[in-house]
Amino acid sequence: LDCYQSGANQLRKGFASGLSSGNASTAFYCAGHGIHFSTISAEQALPSLLKEIDYYLHLLKIYKSELAKKFILCYRETVSTLIDRGQATGIEAKLNFADASDPSLGNKLLEVFYFHQVFRNYWLGYTERCHHYGKKSLTISRPGHFFIFVIKFYHGLNLLDMIKKKPSFSKTEEVDEIIVSMKVAASHAESNFRNKLELLEAEQYGITSLQNSVTALYAYDTAIASARKSKFVHEEGLACEKAGFYCQKNRENESARTYFNRARECYEKWGSNVKVEFIQKELSKLNINCQKP
Repeated sequence: LDCYQSGANQLRKGFASGLSSGNASTAFYCAGHGIHFSTISAEQALPSLLKEIDYYLHLLKIYKSELAKKFILCYRETVSTLIDRGQATGIEAKLNFADASDPSLGNKLLEVFYFHQVFRNYWLGYTERCHHYGKKSLTISRPGHFFIFVIKFYHGLNLLDMIKKKPSFSKTEEVDEIIVSMKVAASHAESNFRNKLELLEAEQYGITSLQNSVTALYAYDTAIASARKSKFVHEEGLACEKAGFYCQKNRENESARTYFNRARECYEKWGSNVKVEFIQKELSKLNINCQKP
């Protein structure tokens, strides 16, 4: 499987080719999938992606494909949410559950709806919602489809977050199963999944071996390097963020500050004000704690 960024670029070309040849249905099929690939891979900064989405929605007023519009509205809400929770970038039109679960459409739109609920809620830090939609998404998603491995990645990280908050939360076996499946995915598409596997392993190791910080930070650094190599700037930021929290828990405040600053830089490149503000708050708390006698 080619890297997601390459897929997004090829689909963008497919949109232009479809539209120029008068095949609007193919054009907007490519546009929708291109947005999806771009969103999950940070192929372009979120504000630029939002402009592209709005361009497609403008064209859909002319070409009037209601199904394509439903998919694209779902993607738009995700991008808008990640930029500023939709406060300045949101629009009234959205894909709701009633539309997504229309039986005449099968499960395709519902799959996308659940996927984006998992994706959004993970990045916003809503662990319970992410867990709820993760289970639903994994239930209806097609086995072997590459999107399912992205869902497993975020679902697995979310399970690990829940274990951190409540060690008695008995989901370690499910995390183990996710890691096994991610190893398979990484063996077939290293550029898309290697960093995801490594971050899951680093987080799992960080929970079970809190005192062995040298080995744990090596695991985080490996995940960071892989994300950078794949140009997944959002997941590079996420790996830095996770490493920062690990250091913070170990009272290694200077290292935590370094990782948090790196995370903020990544999130600024991604264009997510939500995540930049989140990291800035963590840095502020860290500075206050360092000033305490």
